[in-house]
Amino acid sequence: MLTTWMRRVTGEGDYMIYAIILFVFIVMVIGAARARRTRLRPVDAFRMILKSADEAMETGKGVHVSFGGSALRDSSAIAAIATSDILYFVAARTMVADRPVLSTLSDPMTLALAQDILRKAYASRSRLVQYQDTQARWYPQGEQSLAFAAGAGLAARDYNAGTNILTGRFGAEMMLLAEHAIRQNRTVIAQSDRIDGQAVAYAISETPFIGEELYASSAYLTGDAASIGTVVAQDILRYAVVIALIAFAIMTFLGIVVL
Repeated sequence: MLTTWMRRVTGEGDYMIYAIILFVFIVMVIGAARARRTRLRPVDAFRMILKSADEAMETGKGVHVSFGGSALRDSSAIAAIATSDILYFVAARTMVADRPVLSTLSDPMTLALAQDILRKAYASRSRLVQYQDTQARWYPQGEQSLAFAAGAGLAARDYNAGTNILTGRFGAEMMLLAEHAIRQNRTVIAQSDRIDGQAVAYAISETPFIGEELYASSAYLTGDAASIGTVVAQDILRYAVVIALIAFAIMTFLGIVVL
């Protein structure tokens, strides 16, 4: 049986699990130590964010970063934190542009997060006097809120946003939010932690985030050593899991392992 075989491989003390944890930790430390010399695998969405931030200073068009329904009090908290990393980077990068970054969201607690992130970005450049509370805007919340999508979409249109970064918790309402950007051939970078939202993101964006790519924003945008080490460890572990699955399938086919 599979369970018996797994016990025989790992042992009663689960030494294999401990070995994997130790291996991941060592890879993270080595990756962090070699952060400056580590080349992360290319992610088109991050490349587009960098390009859009630079273009905002040249074209006079703004950048719109939306958290969607991400909230710090539920399972979408990690998406909210990852989006806040993007917001911080874009705000700091486009501070001298004609239009400051605009952020939209539908959760009151996330509003406080967005405002705090924007303050920190401006403070890091000694330009706190330029910060305005209205740069972070709350719209009616709710599961797949059409009111939020309509309000945020209208704000992005009035703001003349050249790039719309929609990451976090979205459903099918993402299409309504991005409608104007699509009609005007504006850049849309999208992601959702919901299946229906991710399907829309893949359809409307030429450079959507796929899978867990969003959660590596700190490593790609800020170059944080610890984050880079984590991303390297995740990639190596991912390849190891794929190889293990293929090996297990081959062993099963040859009759070495009986399910």
